[in-house]
Amino acid sequence: MSPHKKKGLKKKGAAAPAATPPVLKDRVALVTGAGSGLGRGIAEGLARAGAKVALVDIDLAGAENACAGLVREHGGGRCLCIRCDVTDEAQVAKAFRQTVDEFGELNICVAAAGIAPAFPLVEFPVDKWRRALEINLTGYFLVGREAARLMTAQGKGGSLILLSSKSGLDPSKSNSAYNATKAGEIHLARGWALELGPAGIRVNCIAPGNVFKGSKIWNPQYIEMCAKKRGIKPEEVIPYYVGLTALGIEIQPEDVANVAVWLASDASRVITGQVIVCDAGQVFVR
Repeated sequence: MSPHKKKGLKKKGAAAPAATPPVLKDRVALVTGAGSGLGRGIAEGLARAGAKVALVDIDLAGAENACAGLVREHGGGRCLCIRCDVTDEAQVAKAFRQTVDEFGELNICVAAAGIAPAFPLVEFPVDKWRRALEINLTGYFLVGREAARLMTAQGKGGSLILLSSKSGLDPSKSNSAYNATKAGEIHLARGWALELGPAGIRVNCIAPGNVFKGSKIWNPQYIEMCAKKRGIKPEEVIPYYVGLTALGIEIQPEDVANVAVWLASDASRVITGQVIVCDAGQVFVR
């Protein structure tokens, strides 16, 4: 045996290197919109990184299904399912109380519940417009306010993450309510970052591109609308949007979850008031 090979041998009885603990071990997170789509993907990513997670959604069955998957993967005691309408002030406050009662504190909050009614401007129903503002802006406001109150009282800082969209930076056609609310979420986060910084609370946005897997937004009706808007067939819609990216690859929920885990971790301890674009290179922050 060569001397080089001998150097690579383990000493008999030597202990194996200690495993690196998960980056979010002992952290507690609350995620809205966690019953499906990106909210669910982010909740799963935070759990895999070691966090205990409250999955909050108006669709309780969806949240319970997601939680069952986490229990199979990680065992019990790591997730909590809460039904909550994010536009209802009392329900939002109750969801946070339930989380703290179950897990003891709150370190991470992700606002991800949202809708995307899509109509040409001249055909846009005002009730759809108002509903989008209620969920995508008032819902984010109520969740952010409750998280800020709780984290400030705890005195330990925290990470508040708002799920915006690349449409908040680069608007899409026939999408007035979504464009307006997603841009508004970005400015909410920037203002909150200034306000909450002294308490050690970091506030950031993730602006994903088009994520199709598990999405309630990318339903057949929405895809049909996109096909009509672009003058293509419905089956051509997903390849079309993937083709708009610099990398030419389809974004997965896990890609967005990885950004959320980083923003929730100490690795991003000096990052606040920022927009992290996770879109395979479709738009650029400017």
